Amino acid sequence: MSTIFFYWDIKPEKDKEYMDFIFNDYIPSMARVGISVTDGWLKVAGEGTQIIALGESDDYTTARTALQSGEFRATEGRLMQFVENYSKHLARRDIKSEER
Repeated sequence: MSTIFFYWDIKPEKDKEYMDFIFNDYIPSMARVGISVTDGWLKVAGEGTQIIALGESDDYTTARTALQSGEFRATEGRLMQFVENYSKHLARRDIKSEER
């Protein structure tokens, strides 16, 4: 299993269009490339990133392939119409703990 953390701020005056895009385009597109959007957090006060979204993929190779795909890049480009301060981080979660 691999996890991808996405961070961004919604551009001023783009809230409605942003929400429509996320539910009608972004989440379905992510699923098609092999990334399941499992969680999202909206910060309502204080400093730092406004949105944190969590995507999961079966394994690291699948996640890397998804992030390099044409569909992902196109979707990421469309997302930029509604957000700023965007970044992402792929975290590997394939470490097994030992039973004791």
